[in-house]
Amino acid sequence: MADRKTNIASKVKSAVENVILDAGYSLWDVAYYKEGPEMILEISIDKKGGISINDCSAVTKLIEPIIDELDPIEESYCLQVASAGMVRPLDKEEHIQLAFDNRLNVNLGLYVAVDGKKEYNGVIDSFDDENITLISDGVTHTFTKKQISKINAEFETEIEEETAEINKEKEDE
Repeated sequence: MADRKTNIASKVKSAVENVILDAGYSLWDVAYYKEGPEMILEISIDKKGGISINDCSAVTKLIEPIIDELDPIEESYCLQVASAGMVRPLDKEEHIQLAFDNRLNVNLGLYVAVDGKKEYNGVIDSFDDENITLISDGVTHTFTKKQISKINAEFETEIEEETAEINKEKEDE
């Protein structure tokens, strides 16, 4: 089921990304997941200055016909367009790269305590396919990605503009 959810999110992202970019927003993420009894298709967007309810409504009106035509989901679901928010999960390599490039403060949670702690706050010093190195309180810690239960970063409006520029560069490729 997880692979099917990932495939649906990927198909929807491909179908709606350019329309969202052309409307002046950046696309942070597309997720398809179960919440209670409902299936949710969530589109997280961003723009310089932040996202309002009106922005979410405008993007919903733009992408709903595209998703309806694509018809990637057999069961009933709820489409939600939402702000990516100030605190965001770093679920993808490009998200980690953005946090690294901008020296953002991140909160990293572990499945099992290391040195008596399950949570570390700091700045990403380096990362690769297997590991993330974090500088926390002046101390360098390296964790395997398998040890990490969550990693979030706090974003500000300057970063939102850079996210839009990165998405625009991807569109031009």
